[in-house]
Amino acid sequence: MSEFKVGDLTVKPQLNLEWRSIHPAIGIVDDIAYVGVWVPSEIVGKAGLSSVKRLLYLVTSDREMVLANEDVFRQRKWMIEYKPIEFQNRWSLKHVKAYLDGASANPCETLERLIEAYRLYVELPCEAEYIYHALWDIGTYFHHLFNAYPYIYVGGVKRSGKTKLLTVHYCLAFNAFFSNNMSTSSIYRLTQNAHGTLLIDETEKLSQPDRALEFRSILLAGYKKGQKVYRCEKPRRETIQPEAFDVYAPKGLANIQGLEDVLEDRCKVTILRRSRNRGILNREIDVEAELWSGLRNGLYMLYLNHWKEVKQIYDEIGELSERSELVNFLETQANERLRDGDLDLISSRMLEIWKPIFALACFFDSKGFAHATFTNSLSSLRSLMVQLCIENAKARIAEDMTETGETLLTQVLFEHVKEDGFYKVKTIREGMANLFDEEQKWLTTRWVANALKRLGFTEKRRVGTGYEYKLRKQDVQDLALRMGVEEKPNESLKDILLKAKDWIVENRDENGLIDLFNLTEFLSGLTDQPARIVDFLKGEGQLFNVGIVGKLGVK
Repeated sequence: MSEFKVGDLTVKPQLNLEWRSIHPAIGIVDDIAYVGVWVPSEIVGKAGLSSVKRLLYLVTSDREMVLANEDVFRQRKWMIEYKPIEFQNRWSLKHVKAYLDGASANPCETLERLIEAYRLYVELPCEAEYIYHALWDIGTYFHHLFNAYPYIYVGGVKRSGKTKLLTVHYCLAFNAFFSNNMSTSSIYRLTQNAHGTLLIDETEKLSQPDRALEFRSILLAGYKKGQKVYRCEKPRRETIQPEAFDVYAPKGLANIQGLEDVLEDRCKVTILRRSRNRGILNREIDVEAELWSGLRNGLYMLYLNHWKEVKQIYDEIGELSERSELVNFLETQANERLRDGDLDLISSRMLEIWKPIFALACFFDSKGFAHATFTNSLSSLRSLMVQLCIENAKARIAEDMTETGETLLTQVLFEHVKEDGFYKVKTIREGMANLFDEEQKWLTTRWVANALKRLGFTEKRRVGTGYEYKLRKQDVQDLALRMGVEEKPNESLKDILLKAKDWIVENRDENGLIDLFNLTEFLSGLTDQPARIVDFLKGEGQLFNVGIVGKLGVK
């Protein structure tokens, strides 16, 4: 092998040398799990002079402490990957010492204590939500073992407890940092160099165009391992250079206004209501309380003691390569009898981000947590999580179809209401049903009646077993303008959809993807609202997001 002389240095390429990269915060190396901890250390020099300095150590699953030093790492053929960030220790040194002396965490007791903490400070919509949020916090310590990790989004009106819920996550999650005015440069480094859990409240404050664009890039890419975001940096030499940042990390968001569809696809959504429990309302969170230190201690030990078991379960779920195999797995975990097609509501993206939660639920079930009292039944955790996943899928589809369905309803009204009068709800529903190739179970006369009320049509009368609504042509035309429905469509919506579906079949590539730009260009020749047609096709399940810019998947 050639050598290169650079001044007084000799450079020898080591192409066969197998060095392992070490993340300074948490990771696995040589089949050993470790966590980075900053420890005050006495440093004694050759002259006998000493000083005290905080140094980074790796606390390992073998109950050892390894100094994060270049010479020490060289002996093990380890190489640190990123510059360490000195966090205030989230794992207290007295707990670290106890762990090194042999202390362990009981998995079931650890989870129970987390759920108790959530019950103490926040009121969540249902039983399964308490378990989900506790599992999510646990998963932040294991997330680097997974290929993807879900975000949490917390919505609700003012004073519904959004900030309080994120504060509990801040007290429990791995290397959590909590802010609503943090610079994007800080976020890049904290997610990459500390594997930190990013919690941002009131995301409306990130509305400045430049900042919002960078932050959106972090969020869109950061749910999946291996995704990089490039940012121009100016090093000491004052030359601007692009630098790649690893932005994969757990993230929690909260606001009032909601999220865009693309970002919401990466989230588990929890909508809070104002609590009536005065005890919860008046109970403040002391983030420095010993309670949180003790709970985090259990989470660190849980990770170091049981990472192999969790990884094995996750990999076994991942080996169910065919979607049908994974659906069969979910079916066997469901406690209640599922309706036909329930599991088909779960998209590939949703399965991807729920796998870590399913794996953790299976792990705790294997430890006997199914017999705990928190579930108020003998339901397994994985059963509850499967049910919660399906409920979230239904809620998302209902939300999509409410918006898309109201646009379709407006189109049908525009085409059928030629004069003022009473129109049967059943007839309107049949007009909407004709736009679909297959039966839409959500499209009922009740849905149509409720949608008419939402759109401002309230005058009705009962005729036989059904209802008729008073519709005025002028009101319908005004609604069409407000909803962006073409006043004089050249083609019916059904014809446009049929042509769009034919185009999709003809233009999908070998991977089952179509180019969004080309589809939009094609639709622009048929309608002034191509985006609405795309949204409808997504809501119908014909198209779905795949996480690739400019591409959509085809059913």
